[in-house]
Amino acid sequence: MPGSAHDPAADATMGAMIVLVAGANGRLGGLLVALLLGRGYTVRGLVREESERAALEDLGAKALVGDLRGDVEWAAEGCDVAIFAAGARHRSELGAVDGGGAAKLAEAADRFDLRRFILCSAVGAGAPERRDGPLREFLAAKHHAERRLARLDMQWTILRFGRLTDDRGTGRIATELPPGTSVTLRRDDAALAVVEAIHRPHLARQVVHVIDGERHVASALDAIEPRPLPPVRNSGLGAAQPENPPPNPDMLLPDAHPLDADVDYEGDGPLPPQLTGNDDPAPGIP
Repeated sequence: MPGSAHDPAADATMGAMIVLVAGANGRLGGLLVALLLGRGYTVRGLVREESERAALEDLGAKALVGDLRGDVEWAAEGCDVAIFAAGARHRSELGAVDGGGAAKLAEAADRFDLRRFILCSAVGAGAPERRDGPLREFLAAKHHAERRLARLDMQWTILRFGRLTDDRGTGRIATELPPGTSVTLRRDDAALAVVEAIHRPHLARQVVHVIDGERHVASALDAIEPRPLPPVRNSGLGAAQPENPPPNPDMLLPDAHPLDADVDYEGDGPLPPQLTGNDDPAPGIP
């Protein structure tokens, strides 16, 4: 797989960072596991069948056996990052796996305070109603997962991939969709984009399209603008003062004296004694 430059300074922390990959036995998931291990991450791979454990552990990852159609929330405990790269094996499972399974894992990642959650989605998931047949069902499941993820107050990133192909990766992508054309993405480059997204905080809470292109993966992701900061609404006294109306001259008495800080005190009773030196204002009281 052609590589893309990554930050060597981050290597010291990668070994201590535990990354959960849901769908680690799939074609995309397998590439992710290998790439993450190669960069020094500690990897936990979630697979459905016990028979898939050995192949994953031979690579150096820790295998977790769990069915995304059921209880998998426990898999996120103790991890730092979770990546959802799983896919339904049958059309009838799209809602339970690509939709519900992704949402459950994301909510578990939020509950266990993971640093990042990356959802591998698909171009078109924002408007599945524009498609027909099985593709519409697939995109509707991804749309459901995206909406559930967007409600969470955590550092998530949604990567919407073009149609994945098995062509050899180039290490180059694009993040802008050309209008009216079919878009594809090499599976190698999809895996690379996921791994590069982990240490890019400006991608948090963003939806990013990833398709075949001409720009190096790292450079293309770096070029994405961060989300704008929310507007600052200052409702304090300082903000209100400029809105006060100017004084009305008719309300001022003609013989009124200007305020003077040196005028004599005319309050109720005599002035309190002025303290000098270290005199105790309350003698006898601890």
